[in-house]
Amino acid sequence: MTLTPVPATVAQRKRAMRIGDGAIAALILAAALHFPAQGLSNLLWMLGSLAAALGIYELRKSIGYSDLPEAELDEYELKRHLEAREDGLRWSLGLSLAVFLLSGAVACTARFWVEPDGLSVALFFAKVVYCQMIWVPFIVARSLAGKINRDELIARD
Repeated sequence: MTLTPVPATVAQRKRAMRIGDGAIAALILAAALHFPAQGLSNLLWMLGSLAAALGIYELRKSIGYSDLPEAELDEYELKRHLEAREDGLRWSLGLSLAVFLLSGAVACTARFWVEPDGLSVALFFAKVVYCQMIWVPFIVARSLAGKINRDELIARD
């Protein structure tokens, strides 16, 4: 059994996906650590934001910006694009539900655990909303990149 090397374009897309995954994880961790360790949380938020911007840019560049609405796509590429948008919608709906549950948990916990001021609560929800805003375009681009990788690997065999 011989192993064939992975094409450079597939490896580039996978690397961009890992950068984006790590950035999203840093943003989620920033929101989770907001009340216990606000300084670390703010640092993770800034670093996660920069990494997310880099990850989304690299991912979009590697898929030829085909996740954007103004991209000119043939019929098959349009089908992949629509499937990726459906994936993004499905994941964003799940994340919205998680944000709603998290908001309720934070409100109940903050009432008995800490006495946050208005600015601290606003900053917490800014982090949560920012994570959701970054998540949706990343998921669409990630889903599309996965479909393109699959097609390239199948065509190579």
